[in-house]
Amino acid sequence: MALDHTELTVGIIISATFWTFLHLVFTPALSRAVLPEYYDKMVSDAQTGDVKAQVKLADWNTRLPGFVHAVIAGLCSMYCCYFDEVMIADKVHNTSKSWLVTCSVAAGFFAWDLCACVYHHNVFGVPFILHAAFCLATYLICGFIQEAPMAWHAASFLMFELSTPILHIRWAVIEFKLGDTAVTVCTYLFALCFFLVRIIWGNFHAIPLVVYVLLDRPKELPIWQAGAFWILLSITFSLNGYW
Repeated sequence: MALDHTELTVGIIISATFWTFLHLVFTPALSRAVLPEYYDKMVSDAQTGDVKAQVKLADWNTRLPGFVHAVIAGLCSMYCCYFDEVMIADKVHNTSKSWLVTCSVAAGFFAWDLCACVYHHNVFGVPFILHAAFCLATYLICGFIQEAPMAWHAASFLMFELSTPILHIRWAVIEFKLGDTAVTVCTYLFALCFFLVRIIWGNFHAIPLVVYVLLDRPKELPIWQAGAFWILLSITFSLNGYW
């Protein structure tokens, strides 16, 4: 069952709008309510032209969307991969309503993420721009393609995001100087989580499964789509190792 393109388009637009609102409206409002002196000083310093302050402010305002997306996308992708019987029954051809929600969340997020990374290129750099661009391409292809969307595999890649929440928690512990013990614990937890999710699950499980499908390419899978997936796999594998 292919996804309804109208429903998916609307879902992506709603998702992108939500992440933009979280970035530009909710995060500043929440920051001023919870940490008024800290946030107002950061804004004031940035407005003076202080480059370091501008970088810090841009980084601060984009962390909440990243954290929230990682939690939502991680839970949605786990459901698709382990509990959605339709998706599990045919990992190459089948889609479902849960995949519609998951793909909308992911594609909308990476559309916002790409815009944020390009606009704040001095903060995030080329690797994050590439990550956002190729992730967006992946979920657009796997959402809109009709014959062989490989939705289960795309959901399994989204589980990489499960390593992100602890990254943001570790950053907050360091930023607010919550103690060496807390930093050490968060560092080890992040290293373990990243290794299990992106290296073991990603490089040694999820990626090889897609390689196997591509090597034995189903007739419904067009050459251009297979080629795109080969490129996406290479970029993902390289970024997982680089990070």
